[in-house]
Amino acid sequence: MAFDSLFTGITGLNAYQSWIDMLSNNIANTATTGFKGQRMTFADMFYTSQGYASGPSATRGGVNPQQLGLGVKVNSVDTQFAQGGLETTGVNTDLAINGDGFFVMRNVDGSSAPVYTRDGAFSLNSNGLLYDPASGMAVQGYTANSQGVVSQNGVLGNITVPLGIQSEATGTGFGAKVGPNTGDKVFDMQMVGNLDQSQWSAQQQFVASGAGVPGTSKTISTTIYDSLGNAHAMTLVYTPDATGATAASSGLPATVNDASGNAVAPATRWQVQAYFADGTQVAGAAATAAAPYTVGYAFFDKTGQYINTSGVTNPALATDTHAAGNPVSIATGDQLNITQWGNGLSNLATSPTAGGAAPATGPIGIDFADNTSLAGDSTATVISQNGFASGTLSNITINQDGSVQGAFTNGQVRTLAQIALATFQNEGGLSRSGGNAFAQTNASGLAQVGIGGVGRFGGIVSGSLEQSNVSLADQFTKLIVAQRAFEANTRGITTADQNLQTVINLRASEN
Repeated sequence: MAFDSLFTGITGLNAYQSWIDMLSNNIANTATTGFKGQRMTFADMFYTSQGYASGPSATRGGVNPQQLGLGVKVNSVDTQFAQGGLETTGVNTDLAINGDGFFVMRNVDGSSAPVYTRDGAFSLNSNGLLYDPASGMAVQGYTANSQGVVSQNGVLGNITVPLGIQSEATGTGFGAKVGPNTGDKVFDMQMVGNLDQSQWSAQQQFVASGAGVPGTSKTISTTIYDSLGNAHAMTLVYTPDATGATAASSGLPATVNDASGNAVAPATRWQVQAYFADGTQVAGAAATAAAPYTVGYAFFDKTGQYINTSGVTNPALATDTHAAGNPVSIATGDQLNITQWGNGLSNLATSPTAGGAAPATGPIGIDFADNTSLAGDSTATVISQNGFASGTLSNITINQDGSVQGAFTNGQVRTLAQIALATFQNEGGLSRSGGNAFAQTNASGLAQVGIGGVGRFGGIVSGSLEQSNVSLADQFTKLIVAQRAFEANTRGITTADQNLQTVINLRASEN
């Protein structure tokens, strides 16, 4: 009947109008941050049977069914979660996810169910809260403790970067231990660079013969800190030491034990001394340029490689040299024992909790394992020390794993928080709630929370935003197809209408 054709055409109009609506929405969101385009599929509808199927028999080969369709319907509207391109913005708090995952958002007071988004256009508000300025919702994650350690076993909460937070001062000798590449982390200062072997040879000749030019020292200026964060200028002096040298002898011991206890023949010996410009006392006496404190002696083999240090020029006992893993000591020549900072009148900071209190004193271990003594310019210097002054938070950066790193004016970097990501077993089951947000449903399954770059979670890219994954060329092509399909269905309705009009105009025969 023509009525069937009319209603079949209407199903086509409805279906293809829905397709046009969806394509129009995709096109409208080509510039929407983190937008995920949608795809529509169609299915045919119920059929009326004009004839039924029958199987083959002895006399006939069988009959196929005869069915007429009743139109088309929208079968599914799916979200396409393909990765969108990344746009560089240069804003630290602009975040994009390169891979799977969603940012977790919630009301500041936790009163709402969490929502999930790929739009990482975040900011810090006046309270230091990392939030979405469009919706006012807070970014969820984990807060680090005062040591910068994040526990990912806790409950998700708001990420707050405390503006103006202070990094407490740490005195040299009280911070995290440093050490050579061998992993002997018992030191507080680490030295690197070369000591010119030819200067030691010149010193040996001068001592042995009394003639010639003595070897020159290498002087290093550096800064160390007391426990209240006061800086103290310290000078280290490496002096080629050929004490006891004669025409027949180098004046060096036959062997010196290295840190592993192996006896090695030394080829050069350098005395290491330290002094301060402010009268800081070492081992109970002021260490000055006129009366420097002798830290110890550093020994090197014939290839210029470091052997060990000692507090004496001829280490004969095992306790005279440093053994790997053992504490530093005066006897092993790698300890500077501060007994008073400054001269007692100046350079004493005022403690913030106990006015006038003097900064704490104690030993400072100096590591020489990365020094060499080769023929060439002396380049020895201090590469690191574990003290620093107090500082104020000046900037933040966000790493691929979502960790929020705070940079302080004293050069220290500390983890402040970590942004969480969520994934779902069935992303297609998420419900769009507007504002670039998705909501969890029974179809999506529960959110699985983790951190960026681990497992199936994508990495977080700071200073970038994810663009819409909609392809305009693809959408316009489909829009043309949808428009033509819509027009074709109107033609079907017009044709059915014409057929009905023809039937109505039929007249009975006059005969």
